Amino acid sequence: MESALLAIWNAVTPEHETAFNSWYDGEHVPERLALPGFLSATRYHDATRPHYYCALYEAQSTDALSSPKYLARLADPTPATTAIMAQFRDMNRAVCSLPIDTGALSAPGGTLLIIQLDEAKAASVTPAAAAAAADEVRIRLARPDAARTQVDTPEKKLRATPDRLPPTLLLIEGNDPALCAKAADQLAPGQQIGRAHV
Repeated sequence: MESALLAIWNAVTPEHETAFNSWYDGEHVPERLALPGFLSATRYHDATRPHYYCALYEAQSTDALSSPKYLARLADPTPATTAIMAQFRDMNRAVCSLPIDTGALSAPGGTLLIIQLDEAKAASVTPAAAAAAADEVRIRLARPDAARTQVDTPEKKLRATPDRLPPTLLLIEGNDPALCAKAADQLAPGQQIGRAHV
């Protein structure tokens, strides 16, 4: 069965940033990882934009990211979630299948490159090309599933603006920024790259 990823990135109002990080690490991540099928969570801070964050949740399958238990959790936000979600800005969220994943690193990568691809560029990223570019980096091609992502939930309604569904994502993760950049140049030359750090 193909593994899956929930990819989220958003800004938070500056005056609530400390509370946002405390909530994320102390409540939100443990709550999500307690759900069936959720395997791991990694948070990143945008390297170029202040108050901007990314979270990646790995799951056994896209079914885990639309299961009755997960949807029940989204339908019953805690008081802290209710307060913090109202401070989210520029929310991007996608339940994604992972047709390409070169495999986990021995330790979580400190650098994450996020490259948004149109369909023509996405089609050029093949398993063989990803494997050839994976020099001490992890490469994932994440294809958003609109039907599983765009479910109306009470939690979604807490946010000030509608969530955006991104296009196909090329995620390059590693501990050497130069090797990450090299892989990006091989697989998606000339594309705009978002950079984040653990």
